[in-house]
Amino acid sequence: MYRAYNSTSIGASHIFSGRVCQDCSASVSNERYKLAVVSDGHGSGDFFRSDRGSRFAVECFCKCADEAFGAESGYADELAQCDDEKIYDLIKCFMSKVVEDWNKLVENDLSGEPFSDEEMANVTDHARAHYENGKDLHSAYGATLIGAIITDSYWFGIHIGDGKCVSFSRDGEASEPIPWDEMCYNNVTTSICSPSAVSEFRYFFSRELPAAVFLGSDGIDDSFASPKYHHDFYRLVLSTFATEDEEQACAELNEYLPELSAQGSGDDMSIAYIVDIDAVKASPELFEKKKSPYLRILRVGNFGAANSSDDYMQRGELEAYVGRVQLDLLGLWGFQAGIMDFDIVDVEGDAVTIAVSGTEYKVTPAERAEITFRETVNGVSEYDTLFIYCMMK
Repeated sequence: MYRAYNSTSIGASHIFSGRVCQDCSASVSNERYKLAVVSDGHGSGDFFRSDRGSRFAVECFCKCADEAFGAESGYADELAQCDDEKIYDLIKCFMSKVVEDWNKLVENDLSGEPFSDEEMANVTDHARAHYENGKDLHSAYGATLIGAIITDSYWFGIHIGDGKCVSFSRDGEASEPIPWDEMCYNNVTTSICSPSAVSEFRYFFSRELPAAVFLGSDGIDDSFASPKYHHDFYRLVLSTFATEDEEQACAELNEYLPELSAQGSGDDMSIAYIVDIDAVKASPELFEKKKSPYLRILRVGNFGAANSSDDYMQRGELEAYVGRVQLDLLGLWGFQAGIMDFDIVDVEGDAVTIAVSGTEYKVTPAERAEITFRETVNGVSEYDTLFIYCMMK
């Protein structure tokens, strides 16, 4: 029993600066398919009509889906029956139609309302030169686009620009199935306004139906420190669908998005999602937030203290990810002679293997690591001890 939903909220930073919301989202639930789509306008001075661009992108995706999956189209049956080699060509046709229709809406908007002096007030000199010479006018409407469609026998997603698509399998595993675009970094992103937009789209197609698919603008994923936290956020959404009615679950998410923006990225927030309500309610434990290992670090000693006889004790906590850990990020300032970092070399289940000065230690909830360093400075003994504990939360 799939249902599609969507929610968009203006970002905290946009409210503060007086900018309009540049996100747009939509969802469709009918007998032929379930659809979710999100678009995020670029928003800087050069893209001063990106709020319209994102709205046009969402409208075009919904319109093209209605046409492609209509009773007289045959497109849905072609996708269902084609071999893997033809899938890309069929999805590319759909993407091409979305881009073509988007460009038509932009052209109609331009002919009805040319750029005003007020709109051009904050553009860069480079963009101004182009716009005044009638070049790249569509760039002012620049926006990203993520859309997904689920039918009875397959589903697919298409994506241009940043933001993330996160899907959950029926056994509760989360993934990001649409390949990431390496051309998206920092504030740079690919866009539906690009002349090569069709070739810059990425896609995913599968005949294995998911339990849920979430599409989020970059304001969502930028609010979380890691993919795990991002996925856990969606797990919490699914948990509300497992325990509450649909209307209440949607209302709670709508109410939370402004708070997430204020505490996180500050950007506009858009989520469109498709959920198999029966699957989530039947096995709610599969979609609950999963516990992961955290390291609790207790540092005791007198290394680097103002007076070597003064003992200090400091604490810190961090999620266990493979890589270098910088202890000064835990607030251990001023102890330049002490242990400033160590490596997490392996994380498996509730066991974390760390390496300090070339020596490896394995910590679990039942076994801690105790690492002591001693040094004599001007005849005074100084020491530094790390107590490292593992816990699941």
